[in-house]
Amino acid sequence: MRGAVSVVVALVALVVALPVGRRVVAGVPAAGGEAPRRPVPAAWVLGVVTVVGVGAVTAVLWRHPAWLPAYDYLAVLGVWLAAIDLRVHRLPDQLVLPSYPVLAVLFGFAALVEGDAGRLARGAVAGAVCWLAFLALHRLPGGGFGRGDVKLVGLLGAGLGWLGWGCVVLGLFAGVVLGGVVALGLLAARRVGRRDRLAYGPFLLAGTLIAVLAGGG
Repeated sequence: MRGAVSVVVALVALVVALPVGRRVVAGVPAAGGEAPRRPVPAAWVLGVVTVVGVGAVTAVLWRHPAWLPAYDYLAVLGVWLAAIDLRVHRLPDQLVLPSYPVLAVLFGFAALVEGDAGRLARGAVAGAVCWLAFLALHRLPGGGFGRGDVKLVGLLGAGLGWLGWGCVVLGLFAGVVLGGVVALGLLAARRVGRRDRLAYGPFLLAGTLIAVLAGGG
């Protein structure tokens, strides 16, 4: 029964997300009137990545169908934000900031269904801790994280905090390491300079997905 409900939740998420994904990504312009760094991904590419993300999360969390609306939402949002950040180096407030109350409602629903207010409280604390930690990193001289990364990591910390502090540490550590490795590779290949900014959003999102898949079961 739980498996069937989880599949239905995943299908609803995909039915809602797939028709609008490309329009959402294309609708975010580059900051300051700059030209986008990449073209808008094809609809089928975004669709395949979205299906894989939602499917992977559902496969891991199927025993907890009440959790899936929140994590499927994060999976869809993560695909869109990664594509936007790679294209225009932005994590737009119009997507990130409304996601805070959306996730609060979805995780609140999960806590109500499962009678587990402790997970909800831990997620809120984890989101605040991650936000403050990355705000401090953002304010360091020469810090590589932008304000969009700080806002994003509050969401990711809340989602990982629901699963446990180990997932919080794993997700953020994996994201930072992935970003660092790619940055070193690009520097070595002379694809970027030391002063060029890296789009960290996709790596933070990838690290979060790794932690959910590793610890969500």
